[in-house]
Amino acid sequence: MRQLHHRPIRARGTFYSAAKRSLLFTTCLGIAAPAFAEESGLAIEEIVITAQKRTESSQSVAAAITAIGGDELSKTNFNNVADLQNIAPSVQIGESFGFAQIMVRGVGTDNPFVGGDPSVAVHLDGVVIGQPSAQFGSLFDIERIEVLRGPQGTLYGRNATGGSVNVISYKPTPETTGYARLTGGNYDLIKFEGAVGGALSDTLMARAAVRYTNRGGYGTNLVDGSDIDDADQLSLRGQLLWEPTEDVSLRLAAEHHEEDDRNYIPKFRGPSYDPAPLPALEPQPTAGTRATDPRDIYSNVNLQNKRSQDSFSAELNWDIDETFSLTSLSNYQTFEKIPQADFDMTEVDFYIWSESYESDQFSEELRLNFESDRLRGLIGAYYYYEKLDSDNRLDIPLVPQFVADSTPVLSGCGFDDNVSDQIVGADPELLCFNFRGTSKTNAYALFGNAIYDLTDTLSVNVGARYSYEKKEGDTDRWTAPGAPVLTFQDEKSFEKFTPNVRLEWRANDEVLVYAGYSKGFKSGIFLTGQTTPVLDPEIVDAYEIGLKGMFMDRRLRFNAAAFYYDFTDLQQGRSVPAGTSGFTLVYENAASAEIKGMEMEFTWLASEHIRIDGSATYLDATFDDYVTTDPFDTVFQQLGLIDAGVDLSQQLAGNRLVQSPKWSGRLAVTVDHEISDTGWLAEGTVAVSYKDQVYFTQFNHDALAQDDVTTIDANVRFSSDNGWSVNLWGRNLTDETIYVGTFILNSSRTNAGFLAPPRTFGATLGYEF
Repeated sequence: MRQLHHRPIRARGTFYSAAKRSLLFTTCLGIAAPAFAEESGLAIEEIVITAQKRTESSQSVAAAITAIGGDELSKTNFNNVADLQNIAPSVQIGESFGFAQIMVRGVGTDNPFVGGDPSVAVHLDGVVIGQPSAQFGSLFDIERIEVLRGPQGTLYGRNATGGSVNVISYKPTPETTGYARLTGGNYDLIKFEGAVGGALSDTLMARAAVRYTNRGGYGTNLVDGSDIDDADQLSLRGQLLWEPTEDVSLRLAAEHHEEDDRNYIPKFRGPSYDPAPLPALEPQPTAGTRATDPRDIYSNVNLQNKRSQDSFSAELNWDIDETFSLTSLSNYQTFEKIPQADFDMTEVDFYIWSESYESDQFSEELRLNFESDRLRGLIGAYYYYEKLDSDNRLDIPLVPQFVADSTPVLSGCGFDDNVSDQIVGADPELLCFNFRGTSKTNAYALFGNAIYDLTDTLSVNVGARYSYEKKEGDTDRWTAPGAPVLTFQDEKSFEKFTPNVRLEWRANDEVLVYAGYSKGFKSGIFLTGQTTPVLDPEIVDAYEIGLKGMFMDRRLRFNAAAFYYDFTDLQQGRSVPAGTSGFTLVYENAASAEIKGMEMEFTWLASEHIRIDGSATYLDATFDDYVTTDPFDTVFQQLGLIDAGVDLSQQLAGNRLVQSPKWSGRLAVTVDHEISDTGWLAEGTVAVSYKDQVYFTQFNHDALAQDDVTTIDANVRFSSDNGWSVNLWGRNLTDETIYVGTFILNSSRTNAGFLAPPRTFGATLGYEF
C-alpha cells in the first residue's frame, strides 16, 4: 500500500493493518503524530503505537511517549539516533570517540570506554542494541521511532533507568510495495536508500532494504589534505515473514552495517581550562601545530574509523485464543570496530591511540500477552549474554614510517594484524600504554505488567521485575611507562526487585490524567582493560504525573508531564593521569543525585493548511552528594603548583549532571498547498530548536561545556499522486559550531572536542510504489 501525498495537512497519512495476530503499524507524520481529517471536518487523529507490547492509541497510554514517523524522518535527511535530540523533548545525545551518549531527562551514560551499559536502551524491532558504539548504526527503512521517557523494565527484556528508543522497521506485506530515494548535498554527499517487498507465495512474504552513504569530510587533516569526519557507510536488511495459519507467524531478519572512513575524530578544542588563580597549562607537545578551525586537525597519524555490525533475529508469534498470545524473540549480533586517532592533534610524533573492540551478544525474550474485558497485560522471561574484548593502545612513537602511498604511519608497540594494519613494528624502548581485557555479562529477568479497569474511567497499572546479573572480567595486560605490568580480575553478581504502579483516570473521551511511581535498576559495570573493580548498580526512584489530551474539537493535542527522580549510586566516570602523558579511567558511584523537571509537547492544526508543532523542557538535574577529585588538580599537584599535602577532594553537591540542559525546546511550522489540477502537493516546514548550556564534566567547567545554542532546520517537499517526490532540505542553517562531547587528556593538558555537523543542505528525489 503506497502512501499518497496529494492531500492537504488535515487529511494526510494512512496506516496498514496485517492479519489479526500481527501488530498494527502506522506511518506517523509530524513531531508526535500526523494530522488526519475526519469526515466531519478538521481534526487530529490519534496514533497507533506498540510501546506497551500491544496495539493502542498513543493518547491512551499513560506514559511520556513521542512517536516520529518514517515520512517525517526522511524529510530531514535522518541518519541515526543522534538526529533525534531536537525532535523529542528531554532528549540530549552526545558523542565521544563514536560512543553514543544518549540522555533522557538527565539520565544516561557519558562513559567512552568498553564495558559500560547504556542507561537509555535502543531497541530495533524489539531487540536491544547492547553497546553505546553500536547505537550509532544507520537507521533506514524505518516506519516509526518511539521515544519512551522514564525507567523501563516491566515491558522490555533489557531494563533501563533513563528510557527506551524503540525503532520499528517496515515489515513484509502481502502487497508489493517499495521506494527509492537518491540524495545529493553539500560536502559531496551522495546517499541512496531503497526497499522492496511483497508476497513470495500465499503464506510467505519478504522485504529487502539498503542504504549507502558517501560524504566528504566536515574537516580536513591539514598535514596531507585528507578529509576527516567524512562518511562511507553501507547498510543492508532482509526479512522473511511466514504465516502458515491465521494464528501463527514467523519473522526472520538479518542486518549488516559497515563503515570505513575517518569519522569520530577528536579535534583540538583548546588548552586545559584556567582554574584561577593557577595558570593554564600549555598543551603537550609544546612543539607542533594545532588547527585554528575547530573542524580541522594537524596529524601525521593514519586516522581511521572501521566498523562492522551484524544482527540475526527470529520472532515467533502465536495467537493461542481470544485471550492469550505468545511471542518468542531470539537475536544474535556482533559488533567490531578499529578506530585510530591522534591524541596530541599535531604533526609531531607524540601520542597515538588505537583500539580493537569486539562484542558478541545473544538475547532471548519469551512473552505471554493476555487481554480480557477489564484486565490486560503481559508476563515475560528474558536472558541476555554479552562478551566484550578490547585492546587499547596509547603510544608515543619515536620514528615515523611510510607505506607505499606515502601516508605517514607511526611505529607502535607491536600490534597484531587483527588490531590495526596501519601500525607496524615494535620497539621496547617506546613509551607504550596497553589496556587489554575481556568482560562477560549474564543477565536473567522475569517481568510482568497488568492494567485493571477499576471503573469505566479509572484504571490501575502495576508491574514488577526481578533481575539477576553477573559481571565478570579480566584485564590481562595493563601497562604504562615506568610501571610494572598489571593484571586484574573481578566478578560480582546483582539482583534487584523493581516495581511500578500507576493510577490512570480518563476525565472524558479526550483527556487522560495519570500519576505513578517506578523503580529503575542498572547493573554494575566492569570496564575492560581497566583496573577499576566492578561498580555497584545505580538505582532510581522515579515519580511522574502527566496529562494527555485532545482539545478544540481535536484540532489541538497537548501532552505534559512533571517528574522527580531520586538517584543513588549514580555511575560516573573520569580520566586520571597514568604515567608520562597517559591516562586511565576511574569509574565510581556518586552517592546521590536529584532530578526535577517538566516537559510538554503539542500539535495544533491552526487551519486546513497550517500545522504548528512544539515542545519544551525544564530540567533541574544536580548532584546531592558526590565527593571526588578533579583530575586536573592531580596534574597541578604533580607539577608542584599545589602543595603535596593538600587534600584534593571536593564536594560536587549542587553541580549539574553532564549533558543536562536546563531549558530546551522546539517550534515547527508546516504549511502545505495543493497545486491546482496537477496532482502535486507542496509542503514546507521551518523548525527552530534551542538548548541551554550543556556541561561535559561533573566539575561544571565552562571551558568544557557547550554554550546555549539555537538552530534552524527547514525543508520544502513536492509530492505527487503517482509516487514521485522532490524534497529540498537544510539543517543547522545558521552554521552553528556545536560541541556534542569533550574529552580531557589530563597529562597532555589537552581539551579535545567532538562536533555536531555544520550547515548541511541538499535535495532528495524519491519514488514510492
